Amino acid sequence: MSDMALNTDIKPEPVYCVVCEDRGFVRDLLNRWLEQSLPCRLAQVTHPHAMEGDHFGAKACLISARTAPYDGPILPKRSSAIPIVFDDNFSHQTALWWQERGAKGLLDFRDSPEDWMNCIRTVLDGGVAVTPTAKVALDESNAKHGLQALSRREMQVAQILVRGATAEQAAKKLGTTEGTIKNQRKAIYQKLRIERATQLPWAMGNGVGRKKS
Repeated sequence: MSDMALNTDIKPEPVYCVVCEDRGFVRDLLNRWLEQSLPCRLAQVTHPHAMEGDHFGAKACLISARTAPYDGPILPKRSSAIPIVFDDNFSHQTALWWQERGAKGLLDFRDSPEDWMNCIRTVLDGGVAVTPTAKVALDESNAKHGLQALSRREMQVAQILVRGATAEQAAKKLGTTEGTIKNQRKAIYQKLRIERATQLPWAMGNGVGRKKS
């Protein structure tokens, strides 16, 4: 029998993962879950586009859905990481948007650590997976409603409004009229199936991400 076969102490190579989350207590929780269940090496950033060259070799990137949706790819083009998105409470408005944008895994905090690890392992093995509660949100999604139904301009308007801007402020920022912004806001609310500004953060992912530098 070869020396390789006799050596039972060989440990698997740690999986390099980047966690995109600006809440310290969530980062600590994810660290415990990952380090207890998966040999891994972790790096922390607050936004996917805060990733730097040292992060581009990561195998996976776990991204908070609190990162406000934005134009462009989920991760920097030079990154080879597999995008996995997690949320406190996936809505059907956001679940489909993140999956269509390229997320290979959806993880909901209402599911167990075991559900998370099963999903992460499936994704690391090249598959696509969602935890049970995220699957319910995904099953309830409708291609005609939700973030994926917004036009590029409507997404730009929503990104400004979700940060608390008025229609007048949004118009000045985008170089258009207040009336145009109000019409676009009405279309946004209809597509997201909401009725008021206070519902917009939830409809876009339970929170607002940091602005890209």
